[in-house]
Amino acid sequence: MIQELLAYQQTDARLRAIEQEISGSEERKKTASAKKFLDGVNETAAALEKKAKDLSALYDSLAAAQKELSDTVREIANAVEGCEDTNAAGYLHKKAEELAGRLSGLESRAAALTEEMNGVLSSFAQLRKKTQAAKEQYNEYGRKYKELKQSREGETAAVEKELAELEKAVDPALMARYKAKRKDKMFPVLYEVKGNMCGKCLMELSMADLNRLKTEEVIECDNCRCLLHK
Repeated sequence: MIQELLAYQQTDARLRAIEQEISGSEERKKTASAKKFLDGVNETAAALEKKAKDLSALYDSLAAAQKELSDTVREIANAVEGCEDTNAAGYLHKKAEELAGRLSGLESRAAALTEEMNGVLSSFAQLRKKTQAAKEQYNEYGRKYKELKQSREGETAAVEKELAELEKAVDPALMARYKAKRKDKMFPVLYEVKGNMCGKCLMELSMADLNRLKTEEVIECDNCRCLLHK
C-alpha cells in the first residue's frame, strides 16, 4: 500500500509543479495585488471621508470661536476709546491684548487645520488615481492569468486522470489522510523515517511512535504533522 501511495505522490508532484508555476506567475501576483488594493479601497476612502468630516467640524468650531473672540475684542476696543477711567481703560486694554493673543492662537490652529484638510483632499485625489490604475491592472492581468490557467488545463487534466487511476490502488482512509494534508498546502505529504527520526523535520520519534510503525504502515509526526512510513 505504501508503494502505491508513493507512486501517487510522485505523480502528484507533477500536478504540484503546475500549480506552483501558475501560483508564482507574474499574472497571478499582479492580479492578486490589484484585487487586494481594490478590496480595501472602500475602507480607505471611508477613513479619509471620516477624517475630512472631523476636520471640517473642528474648523467650523474654530471659526465660530474666532468670530466670537473678534467681536469681543472689537467691543473692548470701542469701550476703551470711550472710557474716562484710567484704571478701567488699562484693565480693558490688558483684557483686549489677552483676547488678541488667544485669537492669534486660534488663527494658527485654523491655518494648520486648513493645511491638513488640503492634505486629505490630496489623498482623495491620489486614491482615485491608484484605484483607476488598480482596476486597469486587475482587468489586464486577470485576463492574462485566466489565459495562463487555460493554457495548462490539458496538462492538468492528464495528470489528474493519472492520479484518479493510481488512487484506486490506495486504501481510501489513507488516501483521505493524504488529501487532507495536501489541501493544507503540505507537500510532500509522505516521508520515510530516517533511523528513529522524522524524515521531514528530523525530530526524534518516541518509542511509542516507533512501536506503532511495527503494526501501522503510516503514522503522523507530532511535530510537523507529515505522514511517515518505514
